[in-house]
Amino acid sequence: MRRSIRFALALVLGLATAASAAVVERLSPSLGVTSSPVPVLSLTMTGPVAASFTPALTGALSAPALHPALSVPLPALQPVAAPAPALALRPLSAPAAANRERGPPDARSEGYSTFVAKSVADAVRDWAVPSAELLKNHDALLVGENHQSLASVKELTRALPGLAKAGVTVLGIEGLKRPNQEAVDAYVSGRASVLPPEVLSFSPHRRAAFEALLKIARETGVRVVALGMPLDGWARQAAELAAEKTGDPVESFLAAPGDQLYRAQVGYEPGYNEAVAEVYLARRNRSMASFLVGAMVEGAKAVVLVGQNHVVGADKITLKLAGGDGWGDMGKELARLGLRAFSLTLTGGLFVNADGARDDRVARLASYAEAAKLSPDGAPAFKRTGASTGLYHAGGTVPGSRVAH
Repeated sequence: MRRSIRFALALVLGLATAASAAVVERLSPSLGVTSSPVPVLSLTMTGPVAASFTPALTGALSAPALHPALSVPLPALQPVAAPAPALALRPLSAPAAANRERGPPDARSEGYSTFVAKSVADAVRDWAVPSAELLKNHDALLVGENHQSLASVKELTRALPGLAKAGVTVLGIEGLKRPNQEAVDAYVSGRASVLPPEVLSFSPHRRAAFEALLKIARETGVRVVALGMPLDGWARQAAELAAEKTGDPVESFLAAPGDQLYRAQVGYEPGYNEAVAEVYLARRNRSMASFLVGAMVEGAKAVVLVGQNHVVGADKITLKLAGGDGWGDMGKELARLGLRAFSLTLTGGLFVNADGARDDRVARLASYAEAAKLSPDGAPAFKRTGASTGLYHAGGTVPGSRVAH
């Protein structure tokens, strides 16, 4: 039970940005030492990525310096009210724009929508997901990941050139924070040669992987959009909404995001649990959808990397902060804004460590059971599970399969 709570919190917070040291101390004893299959390569990686590995739920989760202090009034941080259109429309400069001869024409040019419709069928399929086919009838491909997964970032890095040829002009990333959008724009457009260290502080375990992804975006001319807001702002909103619903003082609910979620997960408090679910699930989905739409022009396509809590999947792993499943998902929020989204759950592949791989299997029993049938040899495989949903197994050990790929 404790392990599933720990994993659910990591999904909502992006693993690298929220919980306090107190939460880590409460959850760490439950890890124990369990023998379980480890994804291929997870024990043999070397180089920059391997050097960036740290144990699960340590480091970033216990480092308050990674949570920017609020320097502006709360209203200025209301996500949907501040989509920052000026950032979304910032033009690309020479290095990125020069690559457009290998990709789509300018998204503002006449006939762009027609070009996208024709070109998606010819896109290079760099991974097992038939992205060209999915993008024919959808405007956005939502990749729901485990925030301890290296496979999710690496797969997108490998696939991005082909996705760009399929008309993808925007890559949205949940972990990137809006205050860093200008720095991201400067790097991806070529106006800056390096990324400031704080830009990727949301995921220190995967810094090297994200650096590679943003480098490919820079080379292909794909705009990278920060979808996240500083988590301290969400914590304040949750406390204020809980106070409004219960009549108790705001101070009784003020806490770090990880502590707020842990409190809601281990017990039910009328009003409080609903407030936490509304803020951390519904409002965040609304916010990310708003930022993504603000960065897209008519006819453009987007790929989005978010935690699985924000997409529809086979496993009901959304935090049970309050009864029912009525807190929505990012796909529904995009639909309200006129975009059609395909929700893809990503499992398997390489993780930052063995604990991350084990937690993924524990939380996604239905997905891994399906993956074992779909790919008994552990090879990467894709299955469409509905008109706008799918499962992608990135490879590696699958419980119930014959061998590890």
